[in-house]
Order: sequence, then C-alpha cells, then structure tokens
Amino acid sequence: MSADLAGTPLPRTYRRSALASAFVRMWRAWAVIVPVVVVNAVVQALLVWPDVTMDSGWLLVLTAVASALAFVSAFGLVASAALRVPDGRVDLPAAASGLRVRWIPYGLWALALLAAFSVGLLVNPVVALLVLALTPFLLLAALDGRGNALAVDLRTIGRRFWRWLVTCVIVGGAVVLGTLLTGVTQFFLRGGFGALVVWLVVGLVVSWFTVAWALIYRRAWALPSVDAASAPPDLEPAA
Repeated sequence: MSADLAGTPLPRTYRRSALASAFVRMWRAWAVIVPVVVVNAVVQALLVWPDVTMDSGWLLVLTAVASALAFVSAFGLVASAALRVPDGRVDLPAAASGLRVRWIPYGLWALALLAAFSVGLLVNPVVALLVLALTPFLLLAALDGRGNALAVDLRTIGRRFWRWLVTCVIVGGAVVLGTLLTGVTQFFLRGGFGALVVWLVVGLVVSWFTVAWALIYRRAWALPSVDAASAPPDLEPAA
C-alpha cells in the first residue's frame, strides 16, 4: 500500500454477506441508482415500442446499438457510484465525475466484454454466463483507473476466491430465475410497457449486484478511497 495511505482507516465494506450488506448500502447511492434506472428503463421501452422484428434490417441493428449504449452508460454511472458506497452517500455529480475521468478505458473494456458475451451467446448460453462470472470486477477496475483491468479482475478473484464463488452461485441462480420471470412478464405485458417493467426490475437488481461486487473489490484491495488523488492506479494490496 502507498505510504500516503498508511494508517488511513478503511471503510466498512461487508461482514458475513456481501449481498446482504450491498442491499442495505446501495441506498446510499439512491440519488444515482433511482434516476439512472428509471431513465434507462424508459429509453429501453421506447426503443422496443416500434414494431421491430428480426427482418427489420438496419432498424433492428440501430435499435440494438442504441439499447447497448444506453445500458453501458447507465451501468457506468451505477458502477462509479458503487465504488464510492463504502465511503458514504453518493450523489449524481460524484458518480458522473468518476465516469467522465475514466470513460475511455471503461468504454473500451465494456466494448470488449460485450463482444465476448455476444460470442459466448452464439456458442452456448453457458459460455456467455462463464464470461460474466469471470469478469465481475473488470469494469470496476477500469473505472478505478487500474492499468490492466482484466489482470486486476482475475487477481481480485484470486484474493477473494471463496467469496467470489459463493456470490457467483447466488447471482447465477438469480439470473436464471430472472430470465424465466422475464419471459412470463413479457407474455402478459407485451410491448413497451412490458419492457419498462422488466428494465425497472432488472436495473434495480443489477445495481444491487454491482454494489456487492464493488464491496468485494474494495475489501480485496483494501482501498481507503477511490478518489484519484488518494488511490493511484498501481496501488498494491495491503499485506
């Protein structure tokens, strides 16, 4: 750890359960999570309001790109806020500032992750889930200004392996259940309104899980702060 950070008290991240702690502490960032989730849900609903089908050609491509951009932007704000949750309340300007400073590495890593996930879906849905399971800290590390975000992601898994494994199992089960419930919801609530309901729920759940991963990340690297002035990119973990 940097000499400047020696003796700095560490923020409380989680006790026995990262997910339980995250569910409580995510509301420190309600000023970010609530408006971002709502705006993203509205955008996603508007994008499916037209009658877009698989044979719609360029309209389908443009809709998919716009949807991905909206989600990546929303996730970036939530993840930026999640990194700061252990330090106290987080407002929208603070989260936006964190994303603005790191938007290039975040955008590049998000694009790479989206590409890997898409290829995984083409191969087998299980492969896509494995991609997500092995990269829960990737975008957090990118927003934290770490040089090689993928290496930091894998090292974080190694430092908190059992915590990562248990959380992956719980999150994976929630993803499977959520996929089934989404199908049921879309059957009864079609069109833009159904998409709005689904994205509101998905947005809140993803925010909860993101805060949980951020708490594990902060614990693994013993970061007293995520501010650029006090957390240099090459910060080594505490002994």
